[in-house]
Amino acid sequence: MLDLKSIIMMLGVTVTLQGVVWIYVWAMQRRFYELRLIAAGSIVGAVGMYMIILRGPAPPAWHIVLDNAAINAGLVLIVSGLARFLNQPAYPVIGISCIVFTLLFWPLALYLDPANVAPRIYATSGVTIIIMLMAIRTMLNDRTQPKSLRIATIIILLTHAVASAARSMQIALDSAGTELPNANGQAWYFFESNLFMMTLFLAMMMMVGVRMASDLRQRNAELEREVGERRRLQEQLSQSLRTEKALREEQRQLLRMVSHEFRTPLAIIDRAAEMIEVVLDKPPGTVEMRLSSIRGAVRRLLMLIDRFLDSERHPAELVQPSQMTIDDLFARVTHHFDDPHTIKRLSFSTDSALPAYGGDAEMLATVMAIIIDNALKYSDEDSPVEIAAGLDGDAILITVTDCGIGIPADEMPSIGRRFFRASNTKPATGTGIGLHSARQLLGYHHGDLSLRTRPEGGTIVTIRLPLPGLVPVTESKKDSKAA
Repeated sequence: MLDLKSIIMMLGVTVTLQGVVWIYVWAMQRRFYELRLIAAGSIVGAVGMYMIILRGPAPPAWHIVLDNAAINAGLVLIVSGLARFLNQPAYPVIGISCIVFTLLFWPLALYLDPANVAPRIYATSGVTIIIMLMAIRTMLNDRTQPKSLRIATIIILLTHAVASAARSMQIALDSAGTELPNANGQAWYFFESNLFMMTLFLAMMMMVGVRMASDLRQRNAELEREVGERRRLQEQLSQSLRTEKALREEQRQLLRMVSHEFRTPLAIIDRAAEMIEVVLDKPPGTVEMRLSSIRGAVRRLLMLIDRFLDSERHPAELVQPSQMTIDDLFARVTHHFDDPHTIKRLSFSTDSALPAYGGDAEMLATVMAIIIDNALKYSDEDSPVEIAAGLDGDAILITVTDCGIGIPADEMPSIGRRFFRASNTKPATGTGIGLHSARQLLGYHHGDLSLRTRPEGGTIVTIRLPLPGLVPVTESKKDSKAA
């Protein structure tokens, strides 16, 4: 003969432990938020079991109502959590109706006929059967779990529903409904309930395992797709890099060819100018000036080729610094503009306190020539261009001021970009590469170039050269030898 209280105590402990396990599983797998309902249902059902154990010989009505309501509420929460876990409708209206029915019917039955237990047993069985049918419907509609597991779970649910119905039949057959079934029958019913909760727990744990395995397979498949996509993108990137490398090599080949083709005619021009100087014993002043200008222009062109077209040279080899004064720089620039009318338009002024500067004279002369040439080109033929040099803290400032067409305010940030030309310039007046080249040449000297609009009309270009400039080649060689 089974001990009723021991069986109920065992059932309460079993359901409590299940609730703890469900809480732990949910804590480890937070994405399965539905497990919280199952855990809550287990704990609430266990509370109902413990309340039954604590009943006295003549328990008050509220005690009977609350323990039955807790047990039914626990079943509703477990079944609702299972339905949500399987992405099936939980039918909350039915579940809430079962709990409300328990809270309303039990007090009424106890009030009308407290000695008659049959209506309460029938109502308990009916609520249990409804809850089991809800769970069976969920399993029948589910397609995410293996068929064998779904069938086994349906059998577990049906067995408990049949056991509840058998308990009601026992009341109808063995008594007039004025007393509870015998203790042995009650014990067997709670024993079956214990087996039901354990087998249902095992079945649901297996469902969680199947879900986790399915999610893992899905994530692995997504990872494989992502890896495949990354490999495809990596291959595309590698192909792009190979293409760019080939284009760069073609560019180098083109630059080598252009550099060679430019040097050949320039060398011929320079040699011809030199031969003219030799042939003419004492050439007139204007001829000598023209020949000097030709040879100077050739040297500047060769320097530009070295700076921009010879890709084989190291950047450190491009700059040949030497000690120079700003007056020397202005004198070099003057030779670039050999037209007397142009020379008259240029006004040079230098602060007497300017120190010597270490820089590449050819580079800086080219920068000045580019800027002054722009100032002359975009100004009236008779308007002056002022070139001034002064000291600003630890840097030399050179300003070139013209009275020309100026630069539109909205286009000022774009001036100096390669091939960009202001909208107010004539199509045939330039290529948009001059200021870009000037900035590159200044970059070798750690200098910079800025532009602003002149209030009276025109443009002011400011060159800033940090002092003391670059270390001359001769000094650096001495330092290296001393080291």
